[in-house]
Amino acid sequence: MSKLHHTILRVIFSAASKNDPPPPPLRADRVRNILIVNTTAIGDTLLSTPAIRNIRKNFPRAVVTALASISAESVLQGNPRVDGFIEYPGRINLRYILKLPALVRRLRKGRFDLAVVLHANDPDTGPLVYITGAPWRMKVNWEETKFPFLYSFPVKAASPEGHEVDIKLRNLGSYGIKAGGRDLELFLTDADHKEAAVFTDKLKKNKKGFIIVHPFGSKRNKWWDSANVERFCALLGERLGFTPVIIGGAGEAPFAEGMAKASGAISAAGKLSIRGSAALIYNSELIVTTDSGPMHMAQALHVPTVALFGPDDAEATGPVNKNDIVIRKELACAPCRKKTCPYPQNDCMRSITPEEVLGSVQKRLSKRMRSFI
Repeated sequence: MSKLHHTILRVIFSAASKNDPPPPPLRADRVRNILIVNTTAIGDTLLSTPAIRNIRKNFPRAVVTALASISAESVLQGNPRVDGFIEYPGRINLRYILKLPALVRRLRKGRFDLAVVLHANDPDTGPLVYITGAPWRMKVNWEETKFPFLYSFPVKAASPEGHEVDIKLRNLGSYGIKAGGRDLELFLTDADHKEAAVFTDKLKKNKKGFIIVHPFGSKRNKWWDSANVERFCALLGERLGFTPVIIGGAGEAPFAEGMAKASGAISAAGKLSIRGSAALIYNSELIVTTDSGPMHMAQALHVPTVALFGPDDAEATGPVNKNDIVIRKELACAPCRKKTCPYPQNDCMRSITPEEVLGSVQKRLSKRMRSFI
């Protein structure tokens, strides 16, 4: 969205909302329809699932609808806390404009009493929530708010301090919505396991099992470099006897294929849906992953995790489960939270060695074995 479009929307909605009356006190018995807004990707959606669970717990009789991106909806499918979905059109372009009238009608038709923005940094979030006509409109994520005056509750000051799960729960609590546990949730179906069986049935031939490797990320500076991945996968088979399986999206498949060919690993990148990949993770012994959607899927499925962190802050988005391991380098520039690395070597990720990751895998697996005794 251009600065001009943003200014025009600000003027229009500022005038429209100027004389809005203050909302009545929030009462559970007056909330019949809830809209939760999550227009981002896999990881951010999973980080919102504790908040979704707590919203449902506080309003057990309400119908909960999610305004969600396609990837967010795929993650939330089968979640008993969500009753239905409205598709978020995505990036603001011609396709978005063509779909906007139907979206507005659907939002108005929902007769929502409460609208909660869980994770959305899209500039149209505030206007869309306001259009619903919900008397109670709140935002619980910490990202900068483009139109704070469109919310009926004071928007919390933007602060990245603390884990994103806890920030959401804390902000819900400040609005009077009691918070509970911080476990992530992902509900797999028989169809998901059937899709993954294309790989799992073959991988069961190795009685020791298989370990997932996800070296990619939403930003290239979060990737673990191919030489380290290849060395790690070779060591995983030679020293520990596990079959390494590299996962990723369709765009990452050529990289995964090259890594697999050089190391003796198996590539499943681009061959499974999001949910099929989740089912594959569920059946693995452990996952080695960057800060990414698969890391959060593993957390939701309680799969042992070794997480590799570079530019992003593990204190904000790292594993929430007990005993899981984070590997990160104490560099002056990390975590930088930047989308691109200003240094050609991308040292925060490149300096994570295959040998130390292998050691962390052994350590995490030993913790898992002790928990069974």
